[in-house]
Amino acid sequence: MLFEAPENTQGIWEIAEFEIYGKGFTPTARYVSNVLDLGGRAALGELSWGSQVDPSAQIELSMRAGDDSDPNTYWRSTFRGDERTRLDTRGRPLTLRSYNRLEKAQQAGISPDTENWEGWSAAYDLTRGNAPMQGTQPRQFVQIRANFRSTVEAGGRLHFVQFAVSRPPMASLVLAEIAPVLATTGVATEFTYMLLPRLEAEDLGFDTIEIDTPTQAQGIDAVRYSGEEVAFAVRRLDERGFAVGVPRIDQARDGELIEVVFRCEVFKFGTLFSGRVYDSTRPQEVRQVVTPGEVVELVEGNTLSVGLTHIAEQVVGALRLVPAAFTPNGDQINDAVRIEYDLLNVIGSAEVAVVLYDLQGTRIGEVFRGPAQSGQFAAEWDGRDGTGVLLAPGLYVLRLEVETDGGTKAWRID
Repeated sequence: MLFEAPENTQGIWEIAEFEIYGKGFTPTARYVSNVLDLGGRAALGELSWGSQVDPSAQIELSMRAGDDSDPNTYWRSTFRGDERTRLDTRGRPLTLRSYNRLEKAQQAGISPDTENWEGWSAAYDLTRGNAPMQGTQPRQFVQIRANFRSTVEAGGRLHFVQFAVSRPPMASLVLAEIAPVLATTGVATEFTYMLLPRLEAEDLGFDTIEIDTPTQAQGIDAVRYSGEEVAFAVRRLDERGFAVGVPRIDQARDGELIEVVFRCEVFKFGTLFSGRVYDSTRPQEVRQVVTPGEVVELVEGNTLSVGLTHIAEQVVGALRLVPAAFTPNGDQINDAVRIEYDLLNVIGSAEVAVVLYDLQGTRIGEVFRGPAQSGQFAAEWDGRDGTGVLLAPGLYVLRLEVETDGGTKAWRID
């Protein structure tokens, strides 16, 4: 940098400070927060943020949570072969400070503390503005990380990050598992969702159990406490899952087996039935996630994930037209046909199209095109072509196309 100015012979000016501006953005940057102490174990709620990201730039926002103030493990070489230890020469656990005091030859590395901390979450979708915090159980410490990737012309800005927790939590821990862990594709299966709450005196307790399902449950059949059926109320039932109100769980029911019996269809291998518990009388508190683990010793799996008994190459299951014949004459009776289909075992999402042809094979238009995941789907056709003109009565062909890794799979209905 070259700075040039007239000679200051009369002392009429001086430089106190100066600023330098460059063009563009720093290619990469990373922000890692301090470890944030919540003051005690807390149920993790929602993470929210404000951001501005140019199309060619990227911000990866993630978090992790743990039970102590340091997410790292420090190792010391004992000089007995490759042996290393987490203790100093006096038998005390190594900390960052004591690790840095070791001789270089003694420093055997730093690794993530996987016993007391969960790993970094996958990057959040910043376009959503908020999402649940990633944590399998109540935690006392939280850390936030943001990775920035920019070009000369495009950058990003993270305006704020905030999150909600409940302290004390609903329960110190709520273990959960589901049975059976295998289901037949597209067939309603009776599942038992088992929970084992661990509560301490200061825990809030809960009276509602919320379970995520891949499709709307066909029925919630029973709730049992220690094998005995109890009264329950369905508070929500939709395509995302359901919530049932149950007799209050507090410290008096610590360690009691809770079972929720329901029927649901599964369309994808590894479908996760995640769950939460909360207190309906405290609507401002967060909904605490349950922790997958062993609830009943004789039940295999110790998981909330359900697989499929048979994985075939079939991508589309049931394909139906409701009604099979329709009359789009404006009388509000059978004015549209509903094309219903089951998409099976699709990993991520697939491009789906419902295309209309006449009997000569001439393409008339598209009824639907867009991404879809495993599950039940439907599209409606009102009898019009791609330009909106009502077609003449007659027979037409509907072709369902699904883009897969193995190419385009197609099915037709005449």
